[in-house]
Amino acid sequence: MQERVKLQPDFLAEGAIMGERTRHHDWSATPVGPIETWPHSLRTAVGIMLHSKFPTYMLWGRELTSFYNDAYAPILGSRPQALGRPFREVWAEAWDTVGPIAEKALLGQASYFEDLPITVERNGYPEQTWWTFSYSPIHDEAGHVGGILCTVHDTTAKVLSERRLEFVVRLSDRLRGLHEPIEVIAAAQAMLGEHLKTSRVGYGEVEETARYFTTERNWTDGTVAHRTGTHDLAAFGPEIHDALKRGETLVVHDAAADPRTDSPEHLAAFAFLEFSAVVTVSLIKRGRMVAALYVHNHEPRLWSPGEVKLIEDVAERTWDAVERLRSEAALRKSEERLQLALEASSVVGTWDWDIQSDLVYADERFAILYGVDPEFAAAGAPIASFVNGIYPDDRNRIKEQIQQAVETGAPLAAEYRTVDKYGQIRWVFAQGRCYHAARQPVRFPGIAVDITERKKAEEHRELLINELNHRVKNTLATVQSIASQTFRNADTTEAARLAMEARLLALSRAHDVLTRENWEGAGLIEIVREAMAPYRHERENRLHMEGPDVRLSPRMALAIAMALQELATNAVKYGALSNANGEVRVAWSVERKGEKRLHLTWSETNGPRVEPPKRRGFGSRLIERSLAQDLNGEAQITFAPAGIICTVDAPVT
Repeated sequence: MQERVKLQPDFLAEGAIMGERTRHHDWSATPVGPIETWPHSLRTAVGIMLHSKFPTYMLWGRELTSFYNDAYAPILGSRPQALGRPFREVWAEAWDTVGPIAEKALLGQASYFEDLPITVERNGYPEQTWWTFSYSPIHDEAGHVGGILCTVHDTTAKVLSERRLEFVVRLSDRLRGLHEPIEVIAAAQAMLGEHLKTSRVGYGEVEETARYFTTERNWTDGTVAHRTGTHDLAAFGPEIHDALKRGETLVVHDAAADPRTDSPEHLAAFAFLEFSAVVTVSLIKRGRMVAALYVHNHEPRLWSPGEVKLIEDVAERTWDAVERLRSEAALRKSEERLQLALEASSVVGTWDWDIQSDLVYADERFAILYGVDPEFAAAGAPIASFVNGIYPDDRNRIKEQIQQAVETGAPLAAEYRTVDKYGQIRWVFAQGRCYHAARQPVRFPGIAVDITERKKAEEHRELLINELNHRVKNTLATVQSIASQTFRNADTTEAARLAMEARLLALSRAHDVLTRENWEGAGLIEIVREAMAPYRHERENRLHMEGPDVRLSPRMALAIAMALQELATNAVKYGALSNANGEVRVAWSVERKGEKRLHLTWSETNGPRVEPPKRRGFGSRLIERSLAQDLNGEAQITFAPAGIICTVDAPVT
């Protein structure tokens, strides 16, 4: 009994699951021999590895006998027992990649790789993965390399996420430059098929009964035939058809092994269509299935969740792009019909130019538009008198267009500005045609339509679009910054989610205030009131604010709203609002001498004793850096023992 205690391998005592398995493994059947014979260097290395919380794999001896810790175990997946086996057997499918790296380590050369692609079969099928890892030599008592310490991080999810994002950006850019729905569909199919390296991709629409699916063209990699036309979705069976009608994505990895598709009828249909694996995304709009995007693979294929999500995303983007172009086409047709109506009913005036005499005969409305005396125009006025009524910046262009119409006989259709005798500027759409006799221009009649209101509307629309674009970009930049900092600094995913929700709600409340004011600014009282609203329940008498109502710019209002959100959240978690007695006071004043400046103070009292943080969190940085930058002023947080104090000093804009 005393001898067994003496030989107990203490260095394995706290190795959790893998420590237990290592203790009880039959090492005498491996090249490293029984535990009690292990050299001190091996014992030390194994102990360090087992106690590490980072995925770590260790190899010993020329045979590279395998050791690993609890954090590494999930990386092995469902492969057979790896402990004590030669490294080459454990990762046989990856040996061509990792073998030379291990050989270098045995020669004393450490290696580091970031996002290295390696194909592995840890779950029974080939899987493309990416890894960041290092191989470091372990020296034995004699100073020789006795083994290799491998620290490993699976970066597959990160790499795939980055690639999906890059693909989506490229797809969006590509679709944005297209003008026809058929072009959008063809581009989306080709880009998705090439990205996934699959056999066939097709997009089509479903008629009102959600039974018949029509695809006009599809993309293939050349290994399978194009399959277009109308297909009966009911032929795939009620289970699949009903699921598609509910908007569920159909994912089949191997038709022959899937109970939904393994019937002889289904397999025959799939064989005719030349695919064994499929993902079909059903698009539900206005309560029914309206379209679908399918991806076929000739051989069985295990579709990853990321691939399915990407296919779903492409389906939605394709639908959106197609519908946008159709809406734009419908709008253009509507505008054309409107233009015809304007030409028929909103004619400002008519003219008839006798080219031989160079006299223009025009009605009263046309003459007034150009600042020409109506009686003079009715009797025939030189064309120069009308040309002089064209706005100077447009004059040369219109003279050239008129000359071209006279020479070629092509219709004239031009938009330009005119100036009447009172200096009033109007927009005009003029349309006419020059008639020839004996190859000589003789007559040029036409009409003019006042399009001033339309031009004003277009300018206003352009202004609104530019303003909306500006606001959306600013909002997206703000959200991107919030998301980046939130997820970078959160301890857990749940904490990040809650913090992100709170910050987005704060941003939304500030936007609500600005929207009510048409984004022309907001009052500070309302900004403070809205920012504190979520925290007033059961704390009404503990939240105080005082100060004059001062008008802030949208940028300043958003910056202060986000800062108050961070301060309030911190107060609820750790500060004055985390107990029953603490109070918060927001006070401000405006200095009106010289440059108008805002002085705002957030102060907490009667809360828990405050200890300065060891590191600054996102909230502190948001206030002291971003707030100061956004306001072009100064912001400071003081962690006083009696309570946090935040001061802001900035010019009022």
